[in-house]
Amino acid sequence: MIRKAERPPPPDDLSSSDVTSADETDYLDTLTAGRFDGETLSVIVQHQTSHPNVPPEEQNGERVDDALYNRDKTTEDKLGITIEYTVYEDRGKLKTDLQNAVSAGEAAYDVVITSMADGLNTLAPEGYLMDLESMPSLSLDAAWWSNSCHNNLSFYGKQYITSGPISLDYYYSPCVIAFNQRIIDEHQIENPYDIVLEGKWTIDKFGEITKGVSQDLNGDGNMDKDDLYAFACDELTGQALYIGCGGTQTETGDNGEPVLTMNTARNTDILDKIISVVNKKDERLLTEGLSMEGSNIPAFNKTYHFKNGQAMLLGYNMSGIITYLRDMKNDYGIIPMPKYDENQSEYLTYGSPWGPCGVAVPVTVSNERSGMVGTAMEMMAYLSYTTVGTEMYDVTLKEKVSRDEKSKEMLDIIYRDIIFDLNGIHNFGNTGTTLRSCAIGAKNNFTSAYASALTKAEKDLEKLLEQYRSITE
Repeated sequence: MIRKAERPPPPDDLSSSDVTSADETDYLDTLTAGRFDGETLSVIVQHQTSHPNVPPEEQNGERVDDALYNRDKTTEDKLGITIEYTVYEDRGKLKTDLQNAVSAGEAAYDVVITSMADGLNTLAPEGYLMDLESMPSLSLDAAWWSNSCHNNLSFYGKQYITSGPISLDYYYSPCVIAFNQRIIDEHQIENPYDIVLEGKWTIDKFGEITKGVSQDLNGDGNMDKDDLYAFACDELTGQALYIGCGGTQTETGDNGEPVLTMNTARNTDILDKIISVVNKKDERLLTEGLSMEGSNIPAFNKTYHFKNGQAMLLGYNMSGIITYLRDMKNDYGIIPMPKYDENQSEYLTYGSPWGPCGVAVPVTVSNERSGMVGTAMEMMAYLSYTTVGTEMYDVTLKEKVSRDEKSKEMLDIIYRDIIFDLNGIHNFGNTGTTLRSCAIGAKNNFTSAYASALTKAEKDLEKLLEQYRSITE
């Protein structure tokens, strides 16, 4: 594996393990009918310590890192190729450099891994990306690719954006609820895991267990950042609560095209219910824009109160939890977003589209080259699902984060299919931002705000569809 940029230091080492198993032999053999000796797979990728995607240059004993390394080594050996990474921390610069290369007709990159909401969302409709359905080696409906992307991000029979375990950041994207076990015990609240497994983790139950928890610790008569809160959350949590309750931002219309749906009676009821439970200033701390101890790292500030024992529940994405809570003193657990009611059949998990979990192929990849690129991607995705994902579960999530034997059951629920929402990615008429802000009480009166933005939102959606129609003709 060749690298063109320095990778940030890996996390703390853990014991090593072998990640390639005989269980994968049969499927891998179907992908190695032809070799591509001497070819190089060039991957342009966003990678940060809190949003990792790139393996180390050599094995280091950290099990997830070693699994990534072995994934690439296996792919290289079986296909006779070299995998080369061009690494960026700045997703904006990555997008610009990719645009410039494609516009110049340079086939500089074969795969791009970056943000869906700030990168692929414009690259795809502007014609910079290839239709993944045209690459016969990719099984986009398989478990190792995002089913949500396959369903929600396909247009006129073509799909330009996907996600899944091939991006390690996929495992960092879910928005979840973390709970402080000490505070749960002090208030004699039933085990959150049991509530989830019994199907009783609903938005009403959320409201029930958060009552009477907050305290004015400094005795100044005001609830501020020095006090104890029942719930701390950022604005993205509002969108995650809405999706978790079965809310939709778009749905497929009668003509097969997406239509905006946030103002339907069902969705209005869902949002009203969330607002009635969450928008209680004496119980809920908004972490958006908080500055703690002079820190300028948003994720540190958003997790500070929970880590410091000043919030019983935390709404946030797995990236911040994995990165900033590993050395938390109090035991804590992770559960999915609550359901709307007990009649809802399953828990639904919203994935943050802002991290580098989006996967695509530049349009400059030739038809002749697409066979190698698709085969390599499929092998990397499959190995990521069967080996890297296992290490991510067993080490980073279970041992370092969840600290409880029932945690795997929660993770199975959370990762069943991470939902990447079309409006969460494109934010038509700023309606996605308005929705999430109103859901947690940062802004008021969603109905009037949505009504005033609807014309712009519909125009934005139609513009997107026109762009996709123009590149699919």
